Amino acid sequence: METMMDQKVQVIHKCLDAFELRVLERPAPATDLSSFRTELDSLRADIDAIIATPTDEPESAPTALADDTVLDVIFSDDIAQPEPTRARGKWHRSSHISDTTEDARARKRERQQNEQARRASIVDEELRQ
Repeated sequence: METMMDQKVQVIHKCLDAFELRVLERPAPATDLSSFRTELDSLRADIDAIIATPTDEPESAPTALADDTVLDVIFSDDIAQPEPTRARGKWHRSSHISDTTEDARARKRERQQNEQARRASIVDEELRQ
C-alpha cells in the first residue's frame, strides 16, 4: 500500500515538473506601458479639471425656519405611537373566556360524543356477526 502511494506521489511530482517547464518556456507577455501612461495622463487631466472648476455657491435662503420645523416635527408629542410588534399576534385574555370559546367547546364535546357513539355502534355490529 505504501509503495503504491509513493508511486502516485512520484507521478504527481513528474506532472508538476512538466507543467513548470511548460510555463517557464512560454515567452513573457510584453506589456505596453505607453497605453497605460496615456490613460494615466488623461485621468490626471480630468482630475485637475474637476479640482480647478470654481465652486460658486448660490446664496441660500435662511434655513432657521426650516430647521425649527424639522425639530418641531421630530420632537412633537402628537405622533401616534405604533402598537408594539410583539403584541400584534397575541390574543387578549378576555377573548379566551368569551361566548365563542364556550360554543367551540360545546361543539367539540358534541363531536367527541358522536365519535364515541359511532365507534360503539361499529363494535356492536361486529359482535352481532
